[in-house]
Amino acid sequence: MPEDAAYRALNTARDFLRDEARRNASKGGPNGLRVRSGRLLRSIRTYLKAKPNGGELSLGMAFYGWVHDRGAVIVPKKAQRLRFFIPGVGWRTAMRVVLPERRWARDALDATRKKYPQFLRQTIRQAMR
Repeated sequence: MPEDAAYRALNTARDFLRDEARRNASKGGPNGLRVRSGRLLRSIRTYLKAKPNGGELSLGMAFYGWVHDRGAVIVPKKAQRLRFFIPGVGWRTAMRVVLPERRWARDALDATRKKYPQFLRQTIRQAMR
């Protein structure tokens, strides 16, 4: 019974993590991402892996999701400058491009860690009925 309750709590946490990550990614503004195509939102997946002492919950997405979450600096490999096109502006060059950190995935993981004890208590209460 305790293993079953833990598994159900992890499934609840999995749903919460997926929804929280999607909500955070689409919130916009200085703390969120500008959603253009929706590809990142569609790529968000949660994975639940069984372990001998419980389970492991993880978050996956398109590769650039973590780049936006953690921030990055893009520098040229061989050329002296980067050259890129900005719609409505035209071609631009730069020595480097800084993508600022926008914590959306890690915020979702942190929120899930905080809520998991509540999910576990709730499933244990339901199992005791």
